[in-house]
Amino acid sequence: MKTLLRSVVLTSSLALVASGLMAQSGISEFDQRYKAKYGIYSPQTEARLRAERANSASREEASVPPARPNWIEQYYKAKYGRNTPAEEARLKAERDSSASREEPTQIEPAKSWIDQWYKAKFGRYSPPEEARLKAAGK
Repeated sequence: MKTLLRSVVLTSSLALVASGLMAQSGISEFDQRYKAKYGIYSPQTEARLRAERANSASREEASVPPARPNWIEQYYKAKYGRNTPAEEARLKAERDSSASREEPTQIEPAKSWIDQWYKAKFGRYSPPEEARLKAAGK
């Protein structure tokens, strides 16, 4: 009886502590509903979170600007099969300004759409492609 009473008291005290810790989240039930409905925090909550971030002792790392190519360049490349003239000029300038020159590599034949489709569907290269890769020693 003593051990049963002890385990009940211990379990109930742990449950109270756990529920108390979970109830202390910084976001109220209203804010959680607002975020679930609209996908963003309410303006009051956003202002509070911004103030907390500004007053915090630790600084967040500066965000890195998005890497190139952006969506316009991706669209242009998908439509025309090559980079935009601005991107080509940037890449050419980058190649010309680099101190080390890259050695020209052997150009492999472009894979046909059927080889790409076969790889996407079956998860491996087509038999002719596998034979070509085996002959190339890859």
